[in-house]
Order: sequence, then structure tokens, then C-alpha cells
Amino acid sequence: MPGYVKNKEEVQRIEDFVAPSRFTCDEIGVYFKTTWEYAKSVLPPIFEPLGDEEAGTCDAYANVTQYESAYCGTFDGAIVSILCKYGDIEGYWMLTEIISPELPVAIGRELWGEVKKNGNGRIWRDGANVRATGDRRGIQVMEINADITGPDHGPHVVDSNGFDIKMFPHSNGRGLQYPPLLNIWDIKYEYTSYREGTATLEWGHSKWDPTDTIPIVSVDKAIDAQFAGYWPLGQQIELEDPDNVYAGYMWGRGFDDPTWMPIAHRFKGLDQLNPDPDRQTEQLNA
Repeated sequence: MPGYVKNKEEVQRIEDFVAPSRFTCDEIGVYFKTTWEYAKSVLPPIFEPLGDEEAGTCDAYANVTQYESAYCGTFDGAIVSILCKYGDIEGYWMLTEIISPELPVAIGRELWGEVKKNGNGRIWRDGANVRATGDRRGIQVMEINADITGPDHGPHVVDSNGFDIKMFPHSNGRGLQYPPLLNIWDIKYEYTSYREGTATLEWGHSKWDPTDTIPIVSVDKAIDAQFAGYWPLGQQIELEDPDNVYAGYMWGRGFDDPTWMPIAHRFKGLDQLNPDPDRQTEQLNA
């Protein structure tokens, strides 16, 4: 029966349902190179860019995907990722993850530590040409125009890894609620179709999702693929963060800047309700 409190059996059913992260995907994507300097500036300090440091370039990937999942229904997404490594493990780190509708946004953030924001990814096909866009807050922030002319490489399996850092703001609004947790996903792509081609990649301008700050040095191959994806959690590692560095990566990617929102006249200039514990300590020691 539907209700506001689930019994133990219902909780177990839900946990069994959401634990295996599984999708079928229809994806148009494009590999591109950004600058090594930019990648270093947006990657957390535990990651190293993948690419050619001597040439000053880092590998990156933009994609628009239609998903049918085994845990939160159907949804669509537009994602921009920087390819990087943690130690010897190579994977990707998402800068922008625009997803619709609400449930996959909530599960992605709260269960996995992703940076999902509500928006749309759309794909249009016209023969060999595929156009895909990502938009949010009424603004188009990315567009891929691809000509997929290569042969179908047919069924094959690829193993990969992905990185998320699970972190949430503290309830008092200052710092993180708990130490950041690095999630490393052991990913398997089971392709039923995989074709390559050429593409253009363009950013739109939005202060909320600043894709246009990502330098595009060159655009490489495009892919048009249909596959099943599996994202089991391989490792979870607690990260040290004595200087509260990771809050910047959380607020910069996972949330819209609340200081840009409208504010009631009576509260203007009154930005503090919960005292800053560091300032309190400084005042007591003065």
C-alpha cells in the first residue's frame, strides 16, 4: 500500500531495486580536447588529467543520452566530462550533468554524489546526421552536430571507471556535513551498436552552467551508440579536507549559486543566521 512510512519489506525492496545502477542508453557523443591548464583548474587535487601534458591538452567528452533505467524510469541527459585518473585508475569527472525528470536528479545527487541539475538533453536524427542539445533554465548550453558515416562495429563490451565525490552542505550552511567520499564506479558498457563519425561542438552562454568557459582546442571523433550500462560501486574512499577545499567543487558544479536568486527586501544585506564557527573562535581568542 502507498504510504508515508515504508515497512522493512518495502525498504528492502527499494534498496534491492536502486542498488544495481543499470540503464539502456541511446547516446550521441563527441570527444574533444581542452587545455591541460583548464583541466587542472577544475579537477579536484586528487585527480590528474589524461591527455598530453607536453602539448598542453587534456581529453574530454560531451554527450547527450536517452536513458531507460532499472531504478528510476526513463530520463534524458546532457553531460560534459573531463578524462582523468586517480592513481592508476583512469576514468572521468563530470563538470556538467543536466538531467530530467526529478527522480533521477535526486537519486544521482543523494545516492551517488553526482552533480545532476534538472534540465533536458534532446536528440534529433535525420539519416546520417544527428543533432543533440542540452538546455537548462531556458538556455541551450551545448549542441552537437554529427555526421555518422562509419560502419557499425557491432556488439562488444568495454570496461571503464567513473569518479564522483559524495558531499553535502552542512545543515548550518557552513562547510560540508561529513568528510567528502570518493566513489569509484566499475563500469561495463555492453554495446549493441557503435558507429563513429565527425562532429561540431558548440557551447551556449549561461552563468548557471558555464560550459562556455571550457576551452575547445580541437574536436575529435563523434560516436553514435546504443548500449546497456552497469555502474556498480567499486570503491568508496574518505578524503581528507582540512581546509574545506572540496566545498568549492560542490557549489561550483552541483548547485546554482543561491546568492544570484531574488531576495525579499527585508533580508537584503542580512546574510548570516547561523554564526560562522571560525569567526566565533577568532572573536573569543581576541
